[in-house]
Amino acid sequence: MDMEQMIAGLEDLDRAELERLKEALDRRLHKLRQESPAVSGVLEYRPYADGTLQAEVRRYYRKDGSAKEQGPYWYFRYHEGGKQKKLYLGKTDDPEGELARKRAQD
Repeated sequence: MDMEQMIAGLEDLDRAELERLKEALDRRLHKLRQESPAVSGVLEYRPYADGTLQAEVRRYYRKDGSAKEQGPYWYFRYHEGGKQKKLYLGKTDDPEGELARKRAQD
């Protein structure tokens, strides 16, 4: 049975059957979330100047289900005018130097 047939078959279910199906779907989704780590995450926080440097990784899932991790990519988080800002520094071994270069350009 393909997905469209399953969805069309929902019309034939009564309220109790739909509730039972919803509970089963919720359990399955919960289990999948536990098995599959976050798509991205922070590897390191480092207080610096008027903000925080942070290294993030990105995880991509291919069609075959395998994961590919990219990064780390560096960002600088700070506050300006009462708002939180995030400046992309890129994939670098010297985030402090890259931040100095980007701020010198502004």
